[in-house]
Amino acid sequence: MKIAILIIRILLGAFMVFASVTYFFNLIEAEAPTGNLLTFMTGVMASKYLLPLAKAVELIAGISLLSGKFMKVTLLALLPISINIFLIHTVTQVSEVPVAVFVLGANLFLIYTHWDSYKGLFKD
Repeated sequence: MKIAILIIRILLGAFMVFASVTYFFNLIEAEAPTGNLLTFMTGVMASKYLLPLAKAVELIAGISLLSGKFMKVTLLALLPISINIFLIHTVTQVSEVPVAVFVLGANLFLIYTHWDSYKGLFKD
């Protein structure tokens, strides 16, 4: 089980670092959004801060997951972003659903493996 946790943690961390670095340095030309995704992305881009903030959190989370430092708080900080990635892709861009399922599933799996650390959050 420890090997599976390590593999999932490294894959998720590498994905987060890759996604944020390619955004910040414009390394990959993104496919032009269409339909509902275009409407959604127009709103996100109009906010000016939302996408850079999400990508910065992804970068910090990815580095944390790759290094193994501050993982428990990182997994909680990454959860809303993972849920949002999943929902955006299931509602607007169905072709990217497998990636979104991996991101959310990996995040939930890693939270589950450290569940003893989170039990105190749910006590009276």
